[in-house]
Parts: sequence; structure tokens; C-alpha cells
Amino acid sequence: MYSILNLKKNKKLLMRFLVFSLVTVLFTISIYSQTTNFNSAWSTGSSVQCGRLKSIEIRNDGVIATIEVKALKALKRLEIFSTSNTYILSGNTRLLQLSGLITDRGIVNCGYGTNWGWSNVPLGAIQSYQLFFKGTLPSGTSTISIVDYGDYNGAHGYCFNNYQINNPRRNYLPYQSEFTVKQHIDQNNDGVCGIYEPIDDTGAKLACVKKGNEYCLIYLSSPANYPGKSLWQIGDIKATLRMTASGLMKADWYRSDKSAITSYVAFDGVSMTAVDNTGETKYLKTYPVSSPTIGSNGSQEVSEWSGTGFALNNGYIVTNFHVVEDASEITIQGVNGSSFEYKASVIEVDKKNDLALIKITDSRFKGFGNIPYAVKETTCDVGADIFVLGYPLTSYMGEKIKLTNGIISSKSGFKDDITTYQISAPVQPGNSGGPMFDKNGNVVGIVNAGIPDADNVGYAIKTTYLFNLIKSSVSASVIPNNNIVAGKSLPEKVKILQKYVFYIKCK
Repeated sequence: MYSILNLKKNKKLLMRFLVFSLVTVLFTISIYSQTTNFNSAWSTGSSVQCGRLKSIEIRNDGVIATIEVKALKALKRLEIFSTSNTYILSGNTRLLQLSGLITDRGIVNCGYGTNWGWSNVPLGAIQSYQLFFKGTLPSGTSTISIVDYGDYNGAHGYCFNNYQINNPRRNYLPYQSEFTVKQHIDQNNDGVCGIYEPIDDTGAKLACVKKGNEYCLIYLSSPANYPGKSLWQIGDIKATLRMTASGLMKADWYRSDKSAITSYVAFDGVSMTAVDNTGETKYLKTYPVSSPTIGSNGSQEVSEWSGTGFALNNGYIVTNFHVVEDASEITIQGVNGSSFEYKASVIEVDKKNDLALIKITDSRFKGFGNIPYAVKETTCDVGADIFVLGYPLTSYMGEKIKLTNGIISSKSGFKDDITTYQISAPVQPGNSGGPMFDKNGNVVGIVNAGIPDADNVGYAIKTTYLFNLIKSSVSASVIPNNNIVAGKSLPEKVKILQKYVFYIKCK
């Protein structure tokens, strides 16, 4: 063994010593390691040598495949090679690509012509070498193949097909069937938990379930052509969800090959939208169904959803058509700031412009009093300051009214729709139907949409279309026109206005 002093006298040896030490450290700091040893039969590589897969070691940072070769006669040179076109596969899914051969010089190319091997090898001698595949092998993968597809000359190294490996399943919840998942959802039916299927029918069916105080998306099933289908079992975690300040869920999302990506997820009661840097995927909620069903205890189960509305004179309330669509029961909460719930009914709707006029029909209701804002029919200019009050994402953010503010970004909305404004005030599911105020506290729009994959982009219907609905169905006299909050600070405005902005619950 060389002393450090001797190594310093030989720079070449010193460099090899340092590199070898670095490689040793890199391959010993891995936290997780699981090795499967094989006693497989020899496969003939040529008339002069044969090979076999000795072991597979799964680590945090990659996979090490140890391969043995045997000389079938005395050889001046026993060579080894694997092209960079070598992969670890599960079924037909390529999981990891070869990084190279592990040597005392680090990870090196070992393709055809690189001349790695041993000299003066006697008959029957057995040598071994190690290939490194960088990356994470999905947990639970039980059968793999190592396939060298060869280089442009058609030369390739050894291929090993369908080897059973010891790779314990991790990152899953203990559900055995879709039935047990539905039982969990029935016990935690908060409007978010449920089963969601991709609208394009090419992705995986997922379930949103609660794990403690958090939500997880778990895998249920997928079509036969789903990439990486062999990697997934029912209950495997597809994403873990965390609430953000914007109301969207931030997700550690696992793609079909189980590699992780950051995604953002929004729920609106009937669908789920997942957005990442590759685009947007829409999922339709298929369980619980929206129509009443009979539960295991014989009780009737119903779907519930919510939105926002604001007061007009004589007990009338404005909201979106999509908030009250198909509702058999509507209740209003927050009248004059109270927690009482009043029954309401739909009076008239404008489906095309997504507007609805409803009215409190509860005998306990004594009126709104003097409404402190005016509803203006004039059009706002780009750059005008606005603010929004509403009840977004109440399942996560609570049932207290929320304020967001911004400006008019455009006098036309989605795809240049002239009936709406584009606004920068953040809006989420649940804000639908809420009032958009100008800086003086006049209602100048009705919130009706947001875009999950865009920051600070929302849309609000121009009040011109609300005036048309009111004049054609009831009377212009229900439109409030006396603003008593102009000139007050924003906190003072909100303190007064919030008593006339309501939490609408529908069944």
C-alpha cells in the first residue's frame, strides 16, 4: 500500500486514489439499499465467453447490476461492453438508462471498442463487472429486464429478461379494492374526497382520500395502454396534496413511470384539474354521484356544493347560473353577518351569460335593510382598481368571507369574450357569483370563473347583462343605487359590505 507521501510523488496514482475514494463515498452514502442475488444459468455471448446476471442492488441514487463473465477457453483478452442504449425495463416500459461501468476512475463509457476487460485469462476463469443505472427504480417493481438495444453498428452486450427482484412496495395506502376506497369516501364525504376519472379516458382512475389531515390521490385502475401500467397497484399514492395561499393544492405528483413532478390541483365539487409544466388534465368526479343514493345504513346521501351571492332589494340575490344549476335545495348564510340559514328559490336565470336571480322565501327573513352599495351599469377601464368578496374553497379555507383585490386586466374575457372582464384578483371555486367592486364600493361585475394553471387570472360578468336579466324578469327597482361607502378606507368598506355578500349552499 502506498503512503500518502508516496502518492504525492506520483500525481497519476494520487488522482486515481482520490477518484476511487470519491466513488467509494458516493456508493456508500446511500440511505436505502436492497440487493437480490441470482444463481441464473449462463447465457452464451460468443464462442469464447458466456455471461450471467449475478445480482441487482437497488439504491436511492440508482441501480447496480453485477454481471459475471466466464472464459470458454484460454484468452489473451476477455472483453466486456454494454452500449449506452441499455435500459432497465418493467414489461415494455423503460425505467432507467445505463450511465456506465463502475471503475476506480468513476462511471465510464463501456460501449463497443472501449477495450474494458482482463488480459491473459485462463480457461474457465470467472470475472465480474458492475453497471450503474442512475435514477429511482419505482418501489414495488417486482420483475425487470436489462436490455441492450445496441449501437448503430448493431453491436450489443448481454440482455437479461424477466428477473424477479426483491423491491418492497413503498408509498401506498392499504386499500385492497375500489369497494374499500368507496367505504372510506362515504365516511369522509366533504365534497373533495371522491373518485375521479380523466375526461380523455387515457389516464388512470384516481381516488382522493384523507390521510390524517391531508389529502392523497391514489391509483385505482387504468386502461390497458396506460404507460407503466405494470408499475401500479391499487392504493399506490399518485399525489400528496398541500394547501397553498392561493387556495390551490400543491402536489408531489407521480407520473406513469413513478417519477415525481410538481403539480397544482383544484377541485370544484364536480371535477378535478391537475396542472403541471406539461399541460392540464381534467378529471370528472364519478363518485359519489350527484343524484341521491342509498347508503349502507339505508340513509339517503346527497351531493353538496357552494358559491357566493350578493344582495339586491326586496330579498333578491344575484349569483351564477352554474352555482344553482340542478339544485333541489338552496340555503343562504351570512345575511346581516349572521350564521342563520334561510331557504331560497330560483326566480330567473340567464344560462348564456351564467347569471341567476334567486330570492329568500324563508318566513323568518325580515329583509336586508338599506343596501350600502350601488350596482353600476357603466363599463370599467383597463387598469381600474377592483376588489372581490366571496367564500372560496370553504372545505379548506373555512366559511369566513375572503377578500382579494387587483385590477381590470382586460375589457374582454376568455377567448376575447366581450361579456366579461379579465381581472387580476385571485378567485377560486366558491367565489362564483360573488360581487366585484370598484374602488368606490360599487358593484361593477359578477365573478364567474378562474383558470387553475394561470396566476392571478379571473373573469367577471359585466353588470350590463345583470341589468338585462333583472329588467326582463322582475323590476329595475330591485337594483340598489345608493352608495354609502365611497370615500371610506378598504377595511371600512369590507366591514360594511360583507354583511350583504352571502354564502350559498346547494344540494
